[in-house]
Amino acid sequence: MPGKLLWGDIMELEAPLEESESQRKERQKSDRRKSRHHSESEERTETRENGVTDDLDAPKPKKAKMREKLNGDSKEGLRFSDEFSPSHKSRRKDLPNGDVDEYEKRSKHVSSSESSHKSSDKAEETLTREQKEGAFSNFSISEETIKLLKGRGVTYLFPIQVKTFGPVYEGKDLIAQARTGTGKTFSFAIPLIERLQRNQETIKKSRSPKVLVLAPTRELANQVAKDFKDITRKLSVACFYGGTSYQSQINQIRNGIDILVGTPGRIKDHLQSGRLDLSKLRHVVLDEVDQMLDLGFAEQVEDIIHESYKTDSEDNPQTLLFSATCPQWVYKVAKKYMKSRYEQVDLVGKMTQKAATTVEHLAIQCHWSQRPAVIGDVLQVYSGSEGRAIIFCETKKNVTEMAMNPHIKQNAQCLHGDIAQSQREITLKGFREGSFKVLVATNVAARGLDIPEVDLVIQSSPPQDVESYIHRSGRTGRAGRTGICVCFYQPRERGQLRYVEQKAGITFKRVGVPSTMDLVKSKSMDAIRSLASVSYAAVDFFRPSAQRLIEEKGAVDALAAALAHISGASSFEPRSLITSDKGFVTMALESPEEIQDVSCAWKELNRKLSSNAVSHVTRMCLLKGNMGVCFDVPTSESERLQAEWHDSDWILSVPAKLPEIEEYYDGNTSSNPRQRSGWSGGRSGRSGRSGGRSGGRSGRQSRQGSRSGSRQDGRRRSGNRNRSRSGGHKRNFD
Repeated sequence: MPGKLLWGDIMELEAPLEESESQRKERQKSDRRKSRHHSESEERTETRENGVTDDLDAPKPKKAKMREKLNGDSKEGLRFSDEFSPSHKSRRKDLPNGDVDEYEKRSKHVSSSESSHKSSDKAEETLTREQKEGAFSNFSISEETIKLLKGRGVTYLFPIQVKTFGPVYEGKDLIAQARTGTGKTFSFAIPLIERLQRNQETIKKSRSPKVLVLAPTRELANQVAKDFKDITRKLSVACFYGGTSYQSQINQIRNGIDILVGTPGRIKDHLQSGRLDLSKLRHVVLDEVDQMLDLGFAEQVEDIIHESYKTDSEDNPQTLLFSATCPQWVYKVAKKYMKSRYEQVDLVGKMTQKAATTVEHLAIQCHWSQRPAVIGDVLQVYSGSEGRAIIFCETKKNVTEMAMNPHIKQNAQCLHGDIAQSQREITLKGFREGSFKVLVATNVAARGLDIPEVDLVIQSSPPQDVESYIHRSGRTGRAGRTGICVCFYQPRERGQLRYVEQKAGITFKRVGVPSTMDLVKSKSMDAIRSLASVSYAAVDFFRPSAQRLIEEKGAVDALAAALAHISGASSFEPRSLITSDKGFVTMALESPEEIQDVSCAWKELNRKLSSNAVSHVTRMCLLKGNMGVCFDVPTSESERLQAEWHDSDWILSVPAKLPEIEEYYDGNTSSNPRQRSGWSGGRSGRSGRSGGRSGGRSGRQSRQGSRSGSRQDGRRRSGNRNRSRSGGHKRNFD
C-alpha cells in the first residue's frame, strides 16, 4: 500500500458527494462497527464514499507467526498468510456495507475451522500407529542417544526395532528376521549401547571388547561400525577387516575396545596371534546370520567365539542373530550358540512375500549378447542421468566388462573382491555421495549395505539362490521409499525365474525393452535439465548461429534437433519387445473373440497376407486371456505387413509396450503350421511344438520331449530329470 489515508483526507474526498439522511446514518453506523473491529483485531480499514471497504496490510495470522518462528523462515509465514488474505479481500469488496460484520464473523469461523481441521490432520499424521509404538518415550533410551538418533534423521523406532528392543536390552538371546531396508542394524545397536552405557565400568586401557559383531563383508562391517559410532560418544567402537593396516588395529586393541565389529578372517588373525582377547565378551551379534553360518564362514565363526562359549551353560554371552532370510537350517545350526530359552522375532514369518514390499519386480528376456545395450536403455528410462542404480553381475570379469561397456552412458564404477580395500571404500563413499550414479558389483554389495536413494537395481541374470535375489533387490526401496528391480533372463532360465517367484513370494512383471518413445521422453527430460546449467553470458555467443538455424529449419525443428544431439539420441534402432533382439519389431494381432491357440492366428495371417510376408513372422506368443497373439517381424517388413492387412475383424498394430502374454507358451509355439518349423520360423526345427521332422528329440526344450524342469505350474524337478533329452545342462536351485 502506498501510505495511510487520514480520516480528514477521506472526508475531503467525500465532501462533494451528496448523500441522503439514511445513507449518512448507515455510514456512521458502519464507521462505529469498523472502529470496534479495528480495536479488537488490529485490522486497519478505511471507508470510501460508496460504502466499500479497502484493506490495508493485514497482520499475519497467529498460526503464520508461530510457523515462521518455528521454521525460522519468513517466507513460510508469508505463504501461509497469503493463502487467506487475497481471497479474504476480494470477498469483502463484493459485500455491501451492512454485511461486512456478518462476513467477518463467518470468516473468523471458517478460518478457525480450517485451522482446527489442519491441526487435527497434522496430529493424525504424526500419530500413526507405527510412530506411537516407536516413540522414544516408550523405551529406556537416554536423552543423549535420542539427540544423536535425531541427528541421523531417526525420530522413532521402526517395527523391527520396537519388537527387538526389549529382549536385547534385557540380555535375552534372539533370532530376528525382517525384510531388507527395515532398520535391522539399529535393532541391536541401540539397546546394546544403552545397556553398556547404563552399566559402564571405569574406562581402562587395553580393556577387552564387551560386544562382538561379525559381518560377512568388509563393506557391511564398515557400515555397521559407523552406525554404532553415530549414536554413542562414550564407548569405543573399532572395525577390523582385511585389506587394512594391522598396526592401526593393534593400536586400537592397546587403547581398549568396547564394541568390536569385523569380518571373521581378520578377527581370527588377531586371535591366533594372541593380540585380541575375547574372553570378556557379553554380547555376540551375527549379522546376515544365514551367510555367517554357511559353509564358507561357519568354521571361522566357531574358531572365534568358542573361547567365550561353554557347553550347556547359561552364562554364555548374549547371542543375537539377524538377517532378512533365515532358512530352517539356520535355526538348527544356531541352537548350539543359543541358551535354552531364546526369543524369536519374525516380521516375515509365513507371509508369502519375503522380498521388500516397496520394490516392483520386472523381468526382461534378453540374449546375453544384447544385454549391455538393453541395460543401457533400462538405465536411461528407469533412473535417467540423475538417478542412482546398482547392476549386479555374477563374476568379477562380468562386472569389469559391464562397467566399461560404451552402452552404459552414465559414469559407472566397479566393486568386487579383487579391488583393493582402500579403493572399495572410496568407491562406496563416492556412490553414497552421488559422485557417480551407477555401481556395478558382485554380491559384495548385495547384503546389508544401506545406500540412500537407490532408484534401480538391475540383475544381469537370475541368481543361483533365492536369498541372493532378495538381498540384491533389497538395495532399493529402503526406509519406505519405492524402487524398481529388473532381472534379465534367457529362455533357458525361465524355470529359474519361476523358482525365485515361488520361493520369494513375488510375481515378476514380464516387460519388453524400453520403447523408442520411452527413450525419447527420458533423454529429452535430461537434455532440458542440462540447458538450465548454461549461463546467459554463454547464450549470447550462440544467438547469431541460433538465428540462422531457425531461419533454415524453423524454430521447432531446430530446437528438436539440438535436443536430440545433446541427448545423444541421433538415431534409434528398434528392438523386439519379446526377445530384445535388434532389428525386429513386435506386432500384436488382436482377435474379436477368444481363441484356443496360436494356430487360429496363423490361419488368419495366411488368409490375409502373402506367403512371402507370412514367412517373416516369428516368435509368436499367445496374449493373456487368449484374445490374440503377438509376434516379431524384421524391421524392414513391418510396414509391408501393415499395408497388406485389410478387411479383417482381427486388429493388427505395433504396441509401444509388450502386451501381457500367456507364460504357458513361452514363445515355443511360434511356428507356422504350414511350414512345420520351430521357434524361429525357419527350417531348424528348434523348440517345435510337436517336433516335425527336425524338431523332435534333438530340439531344445521341445514341448513333448523336454525334461528341463519347466513345468507349467513352476514346480522344481530334481536329480537327473533336470537334464533334457538333448543333453542340456543340469540345473541346481538348492
